[in-house]
Amino acid sequence: MSMSNELKTYTLQELYAHPMEPISWLAEGLLAPGLYFLGGSPKVGKSWLALQLCLAVCRGESFLGFRTRKSEVLYLALEDGPRRLHARALRLTEEAPAGLHLCGHAPMIGQGLEQQLDRMLAEHPGIRLVIIDTLQKVRMVAGANASYGNDYQDAAALKELADRCNVCLLVIHHLRKMPDEDPFNRLSGTNGLTGAADGTIILIRQKRQEGTALLTATGRDIEDVELTLEFSDCCWSRSCSPDELQLMYLLPSIRQLLAAGGFLGSATELVEKLGQQSALWGPAQLSRYLQSHKDALAAQGILLDTKRSNHKRFLSLCLTESDTGDGNDGCDSGGQARDVPSQPSSPSLTSQAS
Repeated sequence: MSMSNELKTYTLQELYAHPMEPISWLAEGLLAPGLYFLGGSPKVGKSWLALQLCLAVCRGESFLGFRTRKSEVLYLALEDGPRRLHARALRLTEEAPAGLHLCGHAPMIGQGLEQQLDRMLAEHPGIRLVIIDTLQKVRMVAGANASYGNDYQDAAALKELADRCNVCLLVIHHLRKMPDEDPFNRLSGTNGLTGAADGTIILIRQKRQEGTALLTATGRDIEDVELTLEFSDCCWSRSCSPDELQLMYLLPSIRQLLAAGGFLGSATELVEKLGQQSALWGPAQLSRYLQSHKDALAAQGILLDTKRSNHKRFLSLCLTESDTGDGNDGCDSGGQARDVPSQPSSPSLTSQAS
């Protein structure tokens, strides 16, 4: 078959005429279909983090605070046998979720790996996440012998498979021992790996005996992420800043308030309805706090807007349709809270205390 000598082009107007589908996240804001690297020093806890991700995606549960899309997972645990995997999994959960496929042996890139993955994904179309632990186990040329071309060629082969099968392919890799101000430069090998990838996640502990680590992530479809994690009982968890703790403290009462419909009212009325949970703020403080965390609220399925009427400012809050599950989100078609009948104010904090 002869190759065409003409470039296949399209105009920006044509592109605008065909809106793109939204990103189908595996972990919202962190992992999407494509090729990703997870780098960390030996024994830092990468495999624990990978297994934790497997369990979260299989169950559709939150992973380090990121929402996941419930899917089947293929985990190529090429450095761990069944006995170790069994012991590790029991440390994290007593109930095995459905849809977690495990494998301890795989061929090399270019020596049958792609074909075996193709076959597995065709037989199990529910798999949306594939984890290879580690890259060194599937490479013909590695370490100091790998050139930029070798690195890019191997990564490009994995990237092509991920794109063709529309899966998130997460490859675990090691870091260089030499420190660097840019954590992404510490991924072992050349820039050929990260150059072909859609995103890179780095897990670094300053000292091996420390129970905390810094997770940084960057990519084509994600905003830069930097999280402090804690490792306890073989499980990674996200350390909350005081600001995040305040939001977590407020969320349950906001959700309870909005469960019956949207809220439209003044900041003073919102403070009264939230009761004790808003005791840390006055009306003006709460209004400013919520508006400064509008994106964080949206990530939790809560839409916030402000309105003005008769020189007064009103807050509009409602749950997104996906968060209510029944389509009755208290919002109109434009995402605004419907005008709701005024209800008697909740008892004030003073009357509650008495």
